[in-house]
Amino acid sequence: MGWYLSSDATYIFNHQHLKLRLAKYPATSLKEARRKHKIMMELRESGRNPEIANGVSGSGEQDFVTLDDCINYWLKHYVPNLKKGTQELYRSFSRNYYLGAFPDRNVETIPAREWMQWLDDIGSEKPKTANSVFTTLRACLNFCKSKFIIDRTDLDRIKKQNVGMRPENGSRVPTWSELGQIWLAIERSRASTANKTLHQLTMLWGNRLSELRLARRSHFDMKAGIWTVPKELSKTNKPIRRPIPTKARAILERVMETYDDVLFPGQDLNTPITISAANRYIRRIRASLPLEEWRTHDFRRSLSTGASELGVMPHVVEKMLGHELGGVLAVYNKHDWLDEQLEGYEKYAERLVNFLD
Repeated sequence: MGWYLSSDATYIFNHQHLKLRLAKYPATSLKEARRKHKIMMELRESGRNPEIANGVSGSGEQDFVTLDDCINYWLKHYVPNLKKGTQELYRSFSRNYYLGAFPDRNVETIPAREWMQWLDDIGSEKPKTANSVFTTLRACLNFCKSKFIIDRTDLDRIKKQNVGMRPENGSRVPTWSELGQIWLAIERSRASTANKTLHQLTMLWGNRLSELRLARRSHFDMKAGIWTVPKELSKTNKPIRRPIPTKARAILERVMETYDDVLFPGQDLNTPITISAANRYIRRIRASLPLEEWRTHDFRRSLSTGASELGVMPHVVEKMLGHELGGVLAVYNKHDWLDEQLEGYEKYAERLVNFLD
């Protein structure tokens, strides 16, 4: 692993040929360059990437790893392999909480007390967010440890139950009457067709919002009457097939007349509406109604409860929700019960329409 002061040095790490600029002559003396060269050799021999351990700028002036180094490495080498919605969440956490939180500090020597104070500051206003921020950061640092970029941190000493508040398992089930009020509030609101129809269709299908928010025209076979959620948008990493019921078809056809490939775009017609924009819209709708606290994900609970009330069999309801069936059914039975799903969706939409007066 040799290098020249005026050019990029090359070295091999994890079977990859990489480049690293150590310094430029005469700003750095030969003696100093040799010292840094020795540090880099030791880092590589210990299984740590010299580029990360010596600072992402490659200036050679930093011989420890910062939190920003870890976050940027994680964002580059791990996060892009995740689903788009998860990528958005983790990048949002990075921008809003991680990057710049402990500037120019060795991440391995930040004491547990400082980690806890930082998390408590977040939790004082957003206790559930603080818990999620902690969980995600711990996963990030564990990834960096698995790549031998760092050895340990004091964050490991903190227990999840002592950070903020864990997100609660939802129990809110909007009633038929409440669903009718929400539907009409959406219908009467001043918003884009994409935002309004995204949430109305979610009420009818009981889908996860990302399954529809990121949908493309090709996902819908209007002739066969089937919506296929591709595995990359599915929480189960398997395709989900749902029928297109009558009321959903009428709305979907209007959407297809308005937009091109991206059916639910934001300001840029070629990019799906962001989760933050969708959530902002729902917050406005929620604030306009005299109802107990609710959120978009609660529509799934309403569908499950309402369809069951209408006599739809449990295994069919599970398919409507995009869940995997358990036990032997999960292994041997790959049937989607599309006809039974369609009947359930038609009954559900008909009952909902009765509460729109």
